[in-house]
Amino acid sequence: MWPFKKKKKEEPDKGGDEGDEGEGGDEKPLIPEDASLAQKVNLIGIELTKINANLESFKETRKSTSERFSLMNEQIGELRGQIMDANKTMGTIEVKATKAADLVESVQPDKMMISLQKTDGKIEGVKAGLEAKDAMMKNIMEQLKGIRNQMSLFKGVEQIIKLNEEVKDEIMNAKKIVAMVERHADKVENVFVESQKSFEEFNRFASSLESIKADIKELQNKLGKVETKQGVFLKKKDFDDKFSKIEQNDKHMRNLVKKLEKLDKEINDKFEEAKGELKGKFDHTIAKAEIMSNAFETILKQNPMFAKGLDLERYVEQHLAGKEAEAKTEKKEEKKEEGEKKEGEEEEEKENGAGDKGEEKKE
Repeated sequence: MWPFKKKKKEEPDKGGDEGDEGEGGDEKPLIPEDASLAQKVNLIGIELTKINANLESFKETRKSTSERFSLMNEQIGELRGQIMDANKTMGTIEVKATKAADLVESVQPDKMMISLQKTDGKIEGVKAGLEAKDAMMKNIMEQLKGIRNQMSLFKGVEQIIKLNEEVKDEIMNAKKIVAMVERHADKVENVFVESQKSFEEFNRFASSLESIKADIKELQNKLGKVETKQGVFLKKKDFDDKFSKIEQNDKHMRNLVKKLEKLDKEINDKFEEAKGELKGKFDHTIAKAEIMSNAFETILKQNPMFAKGLDLERYVEQHLAGKEAEAKTEKKEEKKEEGEKKEGEEEEEKENGAGDKGEEKKE
């Protein structure tokens, strides 16, 4: 930009110089006439350097202006391209708008709205018919459900009667199990009493053994003092044999007592386990029977026609009375068998006791 300003400033100076020269010529020339040749050459060189500087500045301004013109040409080209693109898009938009207008005119929106209103009226009529049919279907389904419930009541009464009989059978089985448990308990009590008796006998035997040991010690002391009279008294070997037999019997009795105590514990544990299991089963069956009886009573209340010809209490009493009589007869038979077994065992014990006493006497 600055070269232009310089040029503008220089041009009027030049014009002024020319005018001055043209007007008068009174001014002094740039190179004085009376100057020497060397001075003239120097002045000419200075002027030439000035001219060269001005030319270079002109070249630079020309380059800058040419660059600016090229940039402006490029921008103008871009603007032309954008304008062309805008014209093309406008043309396509106009074409599409004309097509849309033609389509709208061909569709005829007024007639379309009338046809849509007609179809809406038809749809509403169809909806009303469907709602009426849905109501009819709901009524039919409710009636079918009522019929199914009535049919299930007939089936449910038969199933309840069967379940009632099954529950009664389970109750009788539970009663039988309770009776068996009571019998086993009686057996356990008898075994416990017998074990207590044997334990008391063992205690007596132990006390007698202790007294015998004391006597034996006294005899040993006496034997130590009277060794010269061995022919009159018993031999020491026989005495040791008898004493070893007594110790063996003592050990055997103690082992028997330990086994009896262990057996008593096992019987008690098994009895407690069986008692718990039977109690759980019995409670479960009773709860089930109560639920079934309540359900049966509610069904009979809802359907009094079934309750007229049914006398369930009488049927249950007869059924239970027959099964209780069977259980009592079974109990009596088992008690007889147990009594016979006990008598046989007592006879065997008596025989064994008599044999042991005879052996002791012989010894």
